[in-house]
Amino acid sequence: MIERLYDVFAMPRPRVVEFCDHCLTAADVAPFTTVPLRELTAEQVETYWLRSGKIGDENFARYLLPRVLDLIAAGELDADFYWLRIANTAHEKGDARERRAIEEYYDATPRAFAALVEECTGQNAPGERLAKWVAGRESR
Repeated sequence: MIERLYDVFAMPRPRVVEFCDHCLTAADVAPFTTVPLRELTAEQVETYWLRSGKIGDENFARYLLPRVLDLIAAGELDADFYWLRIANTAHEKGDARERRAIEEYYDATPRAFAALVEECTGQNAPGERLAKWVAGRESR
């Protein structure tokens, strides 16, 4: 399931990642352009979360998505609303293959699915398509 995410969301490693130079240093951003995606540590990836809106763009978020979900499944990142929002946005805007890969991830990752269900009932609703999928899954 994780391998499928890496396959479906495969993108080349960015050569440059835009960032706010008042909030971050080039050293903070360097791992995103020099370290292979699968080797980024939770600490490195958390730099993105801690500086949301100050680093990268939507394409950069999609690039990081497989690693984020991999780290959540491994218990190295919390399945919080911010990380799930990236997955849920990719689901909402994605094609059928991308949506299915994210649904398979939620099916196989109880921690992430539990957080998603919580999100569906809160203020950070995941989007119409994913909410319908969750509702259908819970009625099984």
